[in-house]
Amino acid sequence: MKHIVIDARLYGPKHTGIGRYTKNLLFALSKLPDFDKYQFTLIIYKDLESEIKKDLGNKFNYFTTNIQHYSIKEQFFLPFILYSLNADLVHFTHFNKPILYLKKSVVTVHDLIKHFFRGKETTTKNPSIYWLKHLAYLFLINIVIKTSKIIVPSNFWRQYLIKNFKIKSQNIITTYEAADPKFLNLKPKIIKKPENYIIYTGNLYPHKNIKIILSALVKLPKLKLKIICSRNYFSQKLEILITKLKLTKQVEFLGYVDDADFKNIYSKALALIHPSLMEGFSLTGLEAMALNCPVVSSNASCLPEIYGDSVLYFDPNNVEDLVEKINQLKNDFKLRQKLIDLGHQQLKKYSWNKTAKQTMVVYQNLL
Repeated sequence: MKHIVIDARLYGPKHTGIGRYTKNLLFALSKLPDFDKYQFTLIIYKDLESEIKKDLGNKFNYFTTNIQHYSIKEQFFLPFILYSLNADLVHFTHFNKPILYLKKSVVTVHDLIKHFFRGKETTTKNPSIYWLKHLAYLFLINIVIKTSKIIVPSNFWRQYLIKNFKIKSQNIITTYEAADPKFLNLKPKIIKKPENYIIYTGNLYPHKNIKIILSALVKLPKLKLKIICSRNYFSQKLEILITKLKLTKQVEFLGYVDDADFKNIYSKALALIHPSLMEGFSLTGLEAMALNCPVVSSNASCLPEIYGDSVLYFDPNNVEDLVEKINQLKNDFKLRQKLIDLGHQQLKKYSWNKTAKQTMVVYQNLL
């Protein structure tokens, strides 16, 4: 029986989009008919062991480690673990594959945003340390992409990698992601008359472009914004800007919100605003669609590919365009209902079962 090892250290909502991908992929893989034809072992953090076993049961073998992702130990010690497990294939669910691991591997590259957005505004680290790590990242990602079978979540990134890394098209496959089943199962009522607020969900890195929402709020003084995001260095910087723009009465930080609590927040909102300049796939909009919340999205990078005609698009560099789209929704409740209906149709295009099947085919072809 062939042995497949999956690096699942970045598991669950704690690790944002990568964590949701890892969790939902593993659950869907375990449901496939071909799953029992292979031996699967997950490499996980010790502090996540009880959570993962509760989710996945005994369908996988587990190997716990304290080797942190992005660390020097990961590069030098994780390969020894992988070799000791005698894996026929290893799937790294993020690009942090150790370059000393030379056997068959699959790597999911969610995005290459660090290639486009860099510098002191994107980090909390000392500039000298940051640039050293950034150069190491560029060196490592180049080797990883050219020595592995690659999975990407959108054709936008597939074409980028083929063009810029000169890799063969057969060495890279697109497997779309999907909304978390938790959100699909919540099924809130459709609110005919929403409350007077919009939502932003996600981290606050510069490429997320949340500043354009604040600029729009200046022009929409009666509208409120609720931000779902764990507090960190970037949220502190944003609070300073909010105060400077005199928006403290319009903006509310909700912090971390449990999945079960999204239902009421989303369904009552005028819309989710997704202003990002670049994404890998972006589950955020699909989650909103599942919760009967219209989406106003940037038209940048892969977003039109993923959302199709189910959202209102705006130029992420044009605040007037965003204000216009928000006003459209405020003044046209039929448009809001139309977007909710289109969102439900768009959700049907994606499923974790389909993602798992495509991933299993990648495994089988390599083995």
